[in-house]
Amino acid sequence: MLLRPALRGPFVLMAMLLIGSNIAAAQETPQVKSEEFTVPEEEKPFWESAQKFVDAYANRDAEAIGELFTEDAGFLDELGVRTHGRAAIISRFEEAFADGSQAMIEAINIEGVRYLSETVAIEEGVVLATEGPGQPLNRNRYVAIHTKGEDGVWRIEILKDFPREPLGRKQQLAQLSWMLGKWVNEDSQAKVYTECDWSEDGNFLIRKFEVRTFDGRELSGVQRTGWDPIHKKIRSWTFDSSGGVMSGVWTQLGGSWLLTSGGFNSEGETVTSTAVYRIVDAETVQWHFENLVVGDEVHLAGETISMVRQPPKPGLTEAAEK
Repeated sequence: MLLRPALRGPFVLMAMLLIGSNIAAAQETPQVKSEEFTVPEEEKPFWESAQKFVDAYANRDAEAIGELFTEDAGFLDELGVRTHGRAAIISRFEEAFADGSQAMIEAINIEGVRYLSETVAIEEGVVLATEGPGQPLNRNRYVAIHTKGEDGVWRIEILKDFPREPLGRKQQLAQLSWMLGKWVNEDSQAKVYTECDWSEDGNFLIRKFEVRTFDGRELSGVQRTGWDPIHKKIRSWTFDSSGGVMSGVWTQLGGSWLLTSGGFNSEGETVTSTAVYRIVDAETVQWHFENLVVGDEVHLAGETISMVRQPPKPGLTEAAEK
């Protein structure tokens, strides 16, 4: 006889899936208080141009990329191949997009802009990119010389890409640093609390969780997330207080994350799932499962659930600011 009934039901199944899936949150660094980065006014044209490049690349729009260069621009890629002129640069990207490549630019991080005159500026930064969905991130440095045209628009005159470098273990895992912090979600059956922080060596994200149902039942556990250097994937392993075990693999798809996971619950039933996570803003993440199978039970796509950041306890914010 079970004196303490097992945690079951649609919400609890979803809560356990959420626990086994590294709840996503907004990107932050592990600090008590962080300052939001503000783009300096003099750098705004270059940040805007960088975002246009990322968007155009995602849309496979070679013409839009070409518009970011001057008519006589020069491009020296990471392999040392030179391309001269806007028309040739457009053709170069058209050829690259036509081969069916799934390569994506995830971000362009500008590290500095230096004005040489009112119409010439040098930009330096880092490009983060992947060869396709589920592939590891790599990075390469670049230097761009911009000139300001008679129409008042800054365009790239010379672009030099340096050889790409694979990111290390910690840098790959930092893609999920948005799990850091304290989070909670609630519905009519239960509340789920989570708290995530870096391991002391910085090689893992450690997340503790607790599920409390409103009829008095509780479940807790710990999750460890790290970089798999053999398969080049981010993996998570979750162990709950009732004996359940889950493991999962993360894949980034544009602005969302896809998690495929599997394991078993405390009753010895196999559990497999596919879930999608979407960051809404700095305080909220929404997720839903595409499919969930527990033993012989098949659950179709679930409702969207929102996870929100817990506010600091009264007095903590004031103490941190002192």
